[in-house]
Amino acid sequence: MKRWQVKMPVLVLFSFLLSLSQMNQRAEAFLKSKDVDEKPRAIVIFVDMSGSTNLARRTVYREAFEKIYENLRQGDRILVGTITGRSYIDFKPAVDVEIPKKTIWVNRIQFERKLTQRKEEIRSEVDRLLSQKRGTPRTEILNSLNIADTIFHNEKREKILVLLSDMIQDSQEYNFAHAKMTDAYIDKVIRYRRKHDLIPNLRDVKIYVAGASGTDPNRFRSVERFWARYFKKAGADFSTHRYGHSMISFEKAS
Repeated sequence: MKRWQVKMPVLVLFSFLLSLSQMNQRAEAFLKSKDVDEKPRAIVIFVDMSGSTNLARRTVYREAFEKIYENLRQGDRILVGTITGRSYIDFKPAVDVEIPKKTIWVNRIQFERKLTQRKEEIRSEVDRLLSQKRGTPRTEILNSLNIADTIFHNEKREKILVLLSDMIQDSQEYNFAHAKMTDAYIDKVIRYRRKHDLIPNLRDVKIYVAGASGTDPNRFRSVERFWARYFKKAGADFSTHRYGHSMISFEKAS
């Protein structure tokens, strides 16, 4: 047998092992990249569609969405729904999509193209939602939180709830614009909802609020105090640093 005939299988084997090594190095580098290490999240965003938020939908809410867009990660699920007077009865998400994930089989250019396309799809639907000019007469924030409970129930990803709302509950039972938001009133609402099994389970859910409002500083703080106590009863991860008229920051990447 000629020498080159002996060497040929060896060369083929060497080339294969070299290619495999390079592939493993690329995969290892990919898996160690910062954005792969970040855990995907389930981000549920509820948009208050009441008439009192018409201006906020064109300004504050759009600004909040921009911060969310900037910080979307691969594998995130983003669901957008509305808060209306019939949220609990007629709820249907305007958006419910998953951000694409990187794989070693898809190059970076293809991934970035698919990511951009998915973000634009979300942006288009959100723009349509925020462009609606007629607001609804009621605001069922409390019952919307029970919808969030249902959505998050089987989620394994990190859970984030974003409420784009003035946080003024306006329903047949409660009107935060006119009620005396004393500790006794807050206790009464919480007791009633707990007695009737209406307190949602928001354990491990991180909450952001943008668009919060009030007729004066005292009303603003009393409404904030109600929600702080209600979110605590629901087991949520809530901080007043994430409650305000505008969204200062959203989940900045480390």
